[in-house]
Amino acid sequence: MLSSINIKKFLYIKDIEIDFSPHMNVFTGETGVGKSLIIDAITFVLGEKGNYQEEDFVELTFEVENQYSEDGILTLARQIKNGKSIYYINGRKSGKSLLEEISKDLIEIHGQHYSQRLFDKEYHREIYDKYLKIEDKLIEYQKIYNEYQKLKKEYQEIIQKQSDRLRKIDFLNFQINELKNANIKEGEKQKLEEEYNYYLNIQSIKESIEFVKSLISEDNCGILQNVSLAVKSFSKISTINEKLSTLLDSLENAKSIIEEVYYSLEDFELDIDQNRLSMIEERLNTINNLERKYTTDEKGLIKLLNQMEEELNSLLHLEDKAPQLEKHLKDLEKQTIKMAKEISDIRKSKTKEFETLVVEHLKDLAFKSADFKVLIEEKQLDRYGIDKVQFLFSANKGFEPKPLDEIASGGEISRISLVLKLISKKSVNTLIFDEIDTGIGGMTAVSMAKKLKQLSKDFQVILITHLPQIAVIGDKHFFIDKKEEDGKTVALVKQLNSEERVKEIARMLSGIVNEKSINLAKELLKQGEGWTK
Repeated sequence: MLSSINIKKFLYIKDIEIDFSPHMNVFTGETGVGKSLIIDAITFVLGEKGNYQEEDFVELTFEVENQYSEDGILTLARQIKNGKSIYYINGRKSGKSLLEEISKDLIEIHGQHYSQRLFDKEYHREIYDKYLKIEDKLIEYQKIYNEYQKLKKEYQEIIQKQSDRLRKIDFLNFQINELKNANIKEGEKQKLEEEYNYYLNIQSIKESIEFVKSLISEDNCGILQNVSLAVKSFSKISTINEKLSTLLDSLENAKSIIEEVYYSLEDFELDIDQNRLSMIEERLNTINNLERKYTTDEKGLIKLLNQMEEELNSLLHLEDKAPQLEKHLKDLEKQTIKMAKEISDIRKSKTKEFETLVVEHLKDLAFKSADFKVLIEEKQLDRYGIDKVQFLFSANKGFEPKPLDEIASGGEISRISLVLKLISKKSVNTLIFDEIDTGIGGMTAVSMAKKLKQLSKDFQVILITHLPQIAVIGDKHFFIDKKEEDGKTVALVKQLNSEERVKEIARMLSGIVNEKSINLAKELLKQGEGWTK
């Protein structure tokens, strides 16, 4: 419930704190004093747009147990600073959207200038189901429905995976064939690059070989000729001592090595095999393209092929769960639809009863020719069943009932909402009515007072009223007034004691406070006590 409102500054209200009753709270005051200011201050905190002033600050304190409360207390506040709104939850800055999300389950405002939750057709179903007392049935249904939805999602994922699996198998087969056909061997690329580099440099190699051969050649005083002469000369003296003999051996070895080099150069293949060169280029292009495609090197391609073959083998042997799941899903779907139809049958069987009860209450509230219908249409299966529930209303005889948002005024909606909440006991904890009594009086006002008081036994009610018949049912009665102070209008809010309350009821009854009106007020207060028993 809303336990208190603290207004540091709001329009022409300043430094006011109000502690509310958990049941019925009434606000009264002279015409033109701005009795709706308190409601405006509450809607200000809840995010209502308007022409607010710098440093406006209002804080609401709720007694509630939810994920945002701290030790059963939740505070919501709003401040205007530097022309911008700052929102607070439990004293800490917060976003507007979160505050609005929290507050929608705490407080509901009915009046000419406020958005009406009753225009939300989903709310119609909530009210009607609450009246039918089928919450346990819905919980049982939702367990099956949630299991059905979970299994349906799992089945769809498996079907998707199977489709993905087949695509993956096709893709892996393509990649594996591509790498297998390439038949890459470890170290192959290096050998090919060396051979390719040789062919590219064949002319330089040829020139170098011819030059070296000319140097070594026995003709024209070549190296080989000179070494041969040295060997011949040394062979004459090699027997003189061992050192000379060793030197001769070295010269003979050198001659053998040079001869071997020369003959190797003679046999060197210096012709270019264009077919071989083309094959090397093609093979290197294949390897390089695969390395770029799979972003790895030669060793990585060989490893990747092995990994792909393992993955393909795993996919080919995956167990197919779809048939078993499909059977279970169909069985669960039948159960879900069966229970949804059972709930639908209950809803349809009670429409006349509910309609009659609503109309009876509406007649007590000056809707003498009211017509009210519960329209139930089939919709796609969801967590609440297969029914779309909508309330239709007509205030005048001879006119077909239509959706509430098409024909009902703010005052009519407030009274319809009062009746529906009274019958269904479906509501948030705090209900605010801004002049719900507009346009009524006499016994209709008494009927409304009784219904409001009955409602306040289950919920907290805060209302602005101009009728004494309704003011007398308040557990707390607040008087709103205004005065001029230093040339400025200042609002005053006061909780009335017993004596002050009698005088306010007297003023509301006759416009003046005298002995006669006071006696009438006392009598009305006494009658009011009887209405609320």
